[in-house]
Amino acid sequence: MGCRIMNTPIKPFIAPLVSQSELALALRHVEDMRIIAMGDSSVFGVGDHGNEISSVGFGWTGRIAHDLKAERFVNVAKNGARARHLPTNQLPAVIAYRPHMVLICIGTNDVLRGDFSPEEIRTCLETISKSAIEIGSLVVMLGLPDPIRTAPGPMSLRRILSDRVIIINEILDELAGDGLGIVVPTWNSRIAHERRMWHVDRMHPSALGHQHIADSVRRHLSLPRRSAKKIPTEVNVSKKFEMYWLITNGAKWFAKRSIDLVPALIWLMISENMRKRRSSK
Repeated sequence: MGCRIMNTPIKPFIAPLVSQSELALALRHVEDMRIIAMGDSSVFGVGDHGNEISSVGFGWTGRIAHDLKAERFVNVAKNGARARHLPTNQLPAVIAYRPHMVLICIGTNDVLRGDFSPEEIRTCLETISKSAIEIGSLVVMLGLPDPIRTAPGPMSLRRILSDRVIIINEILDELAGDGLGIVVPTWNSRIAHERRMWHVDRMHPSALGHQHIADSVRRHLSLPRRSAKKIPTEVNVSKKFEMYWLITNGAKWFAKRSIDLVPALIWLMISENMRKRRSSK
């Protein structure tokens, strides 16, 4: 299954007269800012739960919209989304909304699957970036952190995921180099690996992590905070309840993903070990 595009005629991409960097600077003077967010569960706001661990909060994109006092903010991200889903399921909203800024983070669900395809990911992201830029939007793409430092699981698995994340980050850098957006890197973050930055599931940012991402993105774009106060990040949930939530909800997630994900990850670890043994001889 490749990157599915809407059934509309494909027209040549016309590069705008204003670069993405210049557009970012121009946003300093926009009072009625419109922001749209697209991507997966990390964009949707999972992990930013406040005192209700099962709820979904503002997320880093909503926190950016708050800090910049955006006039309008729309989040079309969806849990479990992959790069292939964005052009068909989320891009139409971007085109209709005509935002000043498009916030994107995608790829985590791609690196976890057996049919991981860098070519597909690049094609989908390129389609999204070109479409957004043609309507005058600033495209901001969030890079992925190093799974070796942040992900749960055995080191052999984290190394495989890390190799895939490197590929996705390289794709983002290539697109930015072609003028198709601005990348905010997280790979070398000094605090991304800290436990306080992560939700109990270790797959999504915590409320504090979401705010940290929001601050990093805003500062990378050199946009001053306009809000008088930030959205609170305090969480009053006991460790006991966190563990209960992780066990019950983690089992549901594992059962749902086990058909495709688990066999693929097991095979990836086996093949990687075989490759290392051959190279050591």
